[in-house]
Order: sequence, then structure tokens, then C-alpha cells
Amino acid sequence: MESRILARASDAASRGERAVLVTLVGVEGPAPRAPGARMLVFADGRSEGTIGGGSLEAHAIERAQGLLLTGGTELETLDLTDRGLKCGRGKATLFYEVLSPEPELAIFGAGHVGRALARLAQEVAAFPVTVYAGRGEESTEFAAVRPVPGFKGIPALPSPSYAVICTDSHATDLDVARQVLRQDPGPAYVGMLGSQAKSAEIRTQLERDGIPPQRIADLHCPVGLPLGGRSPGLVALSILAEVVAFHHSQLAAAQARLTGRGP
Repeated sequence: MESRILARASDAASRGERAVLVTLVGVEGPAPRAPGARMLVFADGRSEGTIGGGSLEAHAIERAQGLLLTGGTELETLDLTDRGLKCGRGKATLFYEVLSPEPELAIFGAGHVGRALARLAQEVAAFPVTVYAGRGEESTEFAAVRPVPGFKGIPALPSPSYAVICTDSHATDLDVARQVLRQDPGPAYVGMLGSQAKSAEIRTQLERDGIPPQRIADLHCPVGLPLGGRSPGLVALSILAEVVAFHHSQLAAAQARLTGRGP
């Protein structure tokens, strides 16, 4: 039963469904279930598995739904007599863990930089990686490749995803950016390979195309922290460093340190 709940939790996360895993981690005295019992609680109040039923479980479901709004983990010890359970003077300790989907790194373009970025991200286990290839490339040695001929009809990306655009042409980069930035809610991070001049031109065109100003402002172009070096591997390193800093809410601090404005 408990292994099934863990498998279900993994499945929910892979499909982008947020949930809370509630585990009975300790008991004192009589209790309806032994430590290790688990329950999965979803945002709409559905639950799978059981930690003992009754008012204890109802309380846990309510508490779990509250945690879905705030995130994080919580440890809670409850007196079962206060729950109306006839378990003598038993106590139960519950551990709540919010399971959020793991962000995916979506790379558009399987050229030198795209392949290097895919390899690097997977080698350091930064994020799951999908490379979207527009010209029928079959392999990047490590990452899963998803063909999108001509980059037309790009699929919707989950909101916990980070997109990097590095195709083989300026025009294609613009077309991909236009499609990605129109998605709602779309990726949390969108970066594009290019120069300052290209960035200005791209932003002007996106504005003409009716892309919301805030989405344009959030476009990271030129993408990557200024680490130096122009080889595909070093460019990929600078891009991954920026995405990781963004993921950990440290991008502004990293940029400040690199420009001498931070400690």
C-alpha cells in the first residue's frame, strides 16, 4: 500500500499535479495505524491512502490543503484523545511534505550550444532536459529529443519549466520566442542566445507582435551570466549558471557579484 502511494506521488509530480504527502512518522500509545502509514492529499481535497481515518485524517487533509498555498514541510504532533478517537492517551506525529513538480529545462535548438547545454545540465543533474529540435536531429547524446519540424506548433510548456532558445537563425529564435511568450502561464524563465543588438531588435518586434510588456521584460537576452569565453561549452556553462541562479532566487545576487556590486 505505502509503496503504491509513493509511486502515485511520483506520478502526480511528473504530470505537474501538486499534492501533499502526509506520513505518520511516530506514535505514542494506542494509535489507529503504525508509523510509516502514508496519505496523498490533492488541492481539491481528494486523498489516496490512509493514516487512520476519522477526525485525524480529516484534520490532516485540511492542514495539507493549507500547506499547498504556502509550500514547504511541517511536523505536527496530535493528541488522539483531542481528535475524539478512543485510543487511550495515544499521540500521533505527522510529517507533511508539499510535492511540487520538478522544473524541466526546455532547450530549443540542437546545435552546438544546445547539445552542450543538454549534456551539462544532465551531467550535473540540474533539471530534467528536453531538447526541441527543428531539423530532425535524433540525438544529443544525453537528453531526450522531441522533434518540432521548423519549430512550428511548439507544444505548451508546463509552468515549472525553464526555456532556452538557441536555434540556428535569428528569425527562428524570434518565432520560437513569440510562441513561448504567448503561452499562459508559460515557462517561469525564458532565455535567448544573442547579442545586445539582437536583444533590442527582438524586443521591438515582440512588442509589435502584441506580446505583453512584462513578458518581454522577463526575456533573458543575451542569456547567460558573463563568465567569459565563447566556446559552445563555456556558453552553455554561463547559461546553466544563470538558470540555476534563477531557480534558487539568487540571480540578482549572482549578477551583482559578477559586476562588482555585491559582497
